[in-house]
Amino acid sequence: MEMIKETSLQTELVDIRRHLHQNPEVGMELPATKEYVWQKLVEYGYEPQDCGKMGITCTVGQGEKVFLLRGDMDALPLSEDTDLDFRSENGAMHACGHDMHTTMLLGAAKILKEREAELTGIVKFLFQPGEEILQGAKDCIDAGILENPKVDAGAMIHVFPFKGLPLKHVFVAPAGTFMASADWYEIIVEGVGSHGSMPEVSIDPINVATKIYDALQTLSAREISSAERFVLTIGEFVGGTPGSSNVIPNSAYMKGTLRTLKEEVRQQIKKRMVEISESIGQAFGANVTIDFTNGCCSNEIDETVTDTLKGGLEKAFPTNVLQEAPLAVPMMGSEDFGEISHRIPTTTMLITAADTELMLHNPKIVLDESVLEFGANVYVEAALSYLESV
Repeated sequence: MEMIKETSLQTELVDIRRHLHQNPEVGMELPATKEYVWQKLVEYGYEPQDCGKMGITCTVGQGEKVFLLRGDMDALPLSEDTDLDFRSENGAMHACGHDMHTTMLLGAAKILKEREAELTGIVKFLFQPGEEILQGAKDCIDAGILENPKVDAGAMIHVFPFKGLPLKHVFVAPAGTFMASADWYEIIVEGVGSHGSMPEVSIDPINVATKIYDALQTLSAREISSAERFVLTIGEFVGGTPGSSNVIPNSAYMKGTLRTLKEEVRQQIKKRMVEISESIGQAFGANVTIDFTNGCCSNEIDETVTDTLKGGLEKAFPTNVLQEAPLAVPMMGSEDFGEISHRIPTTTMLITAADTELMLHNPKIVLDESVLEFGANVYVEAALSYLESV
């Protein structure tokens, strides 16, 4: 059986991805990642520019239409648990595939630079930090990513593990809400501590916090229609100090996430969360504050952009475009590209990148590098499809 040789681009992209995977950085602080991507863009003939605190942008082509391609660069604060030769050992991990996205977008930048004379419009690239903490897109928007030149539409790619599906297939999200909004919040309950034998002279913050916990869970059962999908999760509950079982603490706190599919439902629930938490605190004599720390809008898919890109991808990859959604839509997971999708028409594409039951954000997840060049070309064909559309 004849062995199929990797193309020079695929080989280059594997090297890039392995470097990024082995050297992950988290959040909005990505100095080494930014420098590496910046130098690659310079090598490909670009003049990259800063975009916000840690983002990078550049353009290629000429014409009136402007199409945005976005790739995220940040990793997760997660210790990798794989046997890869290039695994990370610094306590962070690209367990969500952002190293793949960045690599694919660099590949697209190289291809499009080589084909610049063919372009009938402008492709604007965004290498974005801080997606995992829902801060990067907003920061880049505030820095003017959608202006100068003004962006008409855009797209993002996310690699995804799909058990039983072949690699190197792309799914273009259907029109409408594709991914939920997300809000991270913290509820702080300030009471009065005391000796465990004298609760009557205390204001027990744990007691108050449990009442708030229970009350918030009734929002879905008694205040919001059962026709509306949303998820309100409290993932951290801290009160007291280990070993101090005979002490009523001064304070307790809870942290969690809220995910909704409609903006009006999102705002209604946030309003009620504040009212319920503060009222329960008042009823028991405690001071309660609720702070929504990070958040992003839902990811909205534009029908025209989706139809245009899907048509182009079907021509370029006639056997590699999935016609049916490989997962439940809309997804309750979130993507801060949603902030961009509420400002310009966009679509989202998923690429099958692993045949495994493991999900993204798992420290054991291993994504298949064989999809890198395919992903780069999906970016390219997506941009060409839009620029060449009437």
